[in-house]
Amino acid sequence: MATGVFLRSVSLGAVLLLAACQQDKPAPAQAEARVPVLRHDDAVLALLQERYGAPAQLKGPWAQQLTDPDMDHVRPIHRDVCADQAAVIGGKRYRMLAVCTHYDDATSIELGTTDFIVLHEAADGRMSLAAELAGRASGAGGQPGTVSTLQVGAGAWAYQIDDELVAVGSVMRNRAWLVFDGGDKVADAGWLRTHLDDHNAIECNDAGHCSHGRLDLNLEVRLDDSQPGLAYWPLQVQEKGNGCHGRVSKTHVITYDPAQSRYPMPAELQREGCAK
Repeated sequence: MATGVFLRSVSLGAVLLLAACQQDKPAPAQAEARVPVLRHDDAVLALLQERYGAPAQLKGPWAQQLTDPDMDHVRPIHRDVCADQAAVIGGKRYRMLAVCTHYDDATSIELGTTDFIVLHEAADGRMSLAAELAGRASGAGGQPGTVSTLQVGAGAWAYQIDDELVAVGSVMRNRAWLVFDGGDKVADAGWLRTHLDDHNAIECNDAGHCSHGRLDLNLEVRLDDSQPGLAYWPLQVQEKGNGCHGRVSKTHVITYDPAQSRYPMPAELQREGCAK
């Protein structure tokens, strides 16, 4: 009787083990669709701690004291890894990091800063610096803009930065891209305003007649990946709302220029208001 129970237990264990193996093995389509798994966290952490000191960590913020050359005292800051993305470009593996610096005692008009760091993963697993762009300012109130990552072509990835500026009488939301294509730099590839309004602005003419501002524009941005084999995908920008001369609804197509390492933006997509 005990032997029969043992055999049934072995059989059940084998079935469970087989089921677990089958569950762990993804379908081919699923495996291809997965984003490359981030690896070698210990090596990445060691590089961060070498650069930022022992408090640095991959998850969550860490506090530090910063000697600011523009001030007479040491000021408190917080840092965190605000973007972390595995990418494959030209058959090589990279890890795209962004380290955001938040200034704790900042004024409302002070910007935050971000270091953009791309690491190359060698075949033996060692990590080394491939490219970087340090100290890029964005945001407000000592807080940097929101950083994300996205693929921008068959041969390129980018950091995307979104922030907002509230000026006298107007609100502006901006979006910028920093492109990495496997070379030795992170290229500042252009920016535009995704929203612009002057609802609280008051304009007065020579006769003393005053009116509120008339701008209320939104720009929806998407990457055109209809030709996935292109090294750099074009941007499609749909402009809608109230412009300087009435209602606006038009599409801009902006093609990446490798010679300039940027998306050349029309001036009208970067304007702050209407020319008088």
